[in-house]
Amino acid sequence: MIPAVEELPQTSLMASRQKLLLRCVYFLATVQFAWCYFWLTRPYVSTCLYELGRERMPFQGRMLMMLPMRLAHASFMLHLLARPFALSRFWFPRLVQPEVLMQAAINVVSLMAAGWFTMKIYRASSPRRLLEPFVYPLLLVACAGTYVLHTVQNFRFIYDLPSLAFFSAAMYLIYFRKPFAWFAMVFLVATINRETTLLLLPLYLIDQAVDDGQIDWPRAIAPATLGRVLPLAAFWITWQMFVHHLFAHNPSEFYPRLNWNIKSLLAPYAWPQLLSASGYLLIFVVAYRKRISDPQLRAWFLIVPIWCLFMFVYGILIETRVFGELIPFLVCASALISEQMLATRMSRVISFEENPTALGIQKKAA
Repeated sequence: MIPAVEELPQTSLMASRQKLLLRCVYFLATVQFAWCYFWLTRPYVSTCLYELGRERMPFQGRMLMMLPMRLAHASFMLHLLARPFALSRFWFPRLVQPEVLMQAAINVVSLMAAGWFTMKIYRASSPRRLLEPFVYPLLLVACAGTYVLHTVQNFRFIYDLPSLAFFSAAMYLIYFRKPFAWFAMVFLVATINRETTLLLLPLYLIDQAVDDGQIDWPRAIAPATLGRVLPLAAFWITWQMFVHHLFAHNPSEFYPRLNWNIKSLLAPYAWPQLLSASGYLLIFVVAYRKRISDPQLRAWFLIVPIWCLFMFVYGILIETRVFGELIPFLVCASALISEQMLATRMSRVISFEENPTALGIQKKAA
């Protein structure tokens, strides 16, 4: 009995070391993705014009990242840190400016935050947690397919990965039914970063309708629920009016993209990139959505058609980054679907091993 008692701390220590090793690898992978994001994509927004408030709309209206960019240029420390990156053109093929270091730091933190919130949702929603070590890598793969692996329109935007982090945080708060004030705070800050936060409001309503594993739609439009959502919608509208007035003299690219998206859908050579949103997880989840074991996340799927309709009008679908904020949900849903499939197959294997004759009879009968 004594050896068995001593094995428990040793097993626990080994598991802790494995987790620490995985976290280190995840961090290195995150840094690698952040750097690839810079070297393999082109900025669509001029950082200098953006800092000065002279970029085109609606990009200029996404103002949150103006402050860290200005701080980067004014930071003597970041100028010093940027110098060593000029030593090797092999590892750093282009000049690394202070604002690049700031963006890289923001992107690494954003990816880590998105991964952390996604892991939390997965752990709570999965009854088995069979795929827990794969959730964070799957998120990075989905980000690579969404933000980098393009044949055309391979642009990056300074606010994209922060928006992913904000949406992940909001989904975490919605899923765990945290105090509404926290969700409101995230919503307000995230709206200054990007206007896609409007889609968080129907997600919040959908989640509020879930009760005991069933969808009770009257709960979504209850006075208490609307009393929370409508003020946030009013803030969103007010903020959009403010930024459009503030930058009224800026050039603008703010117009519906229906013609562009219709042409993309009718062009077969555009389909591979269109379908690559979230590393092709979007199509996988659409096909197997009924196998999402968690009632909340299964209800959340309703945000997908709403999202697609919104982006069909205002986004460019072939820029799969317009689906980026859905990655935390799609990763969790994909993991749960895969778990369900694995569990089903494992149960069949166990049944066959226990009673192979009965299984053979069933096959003949079928």
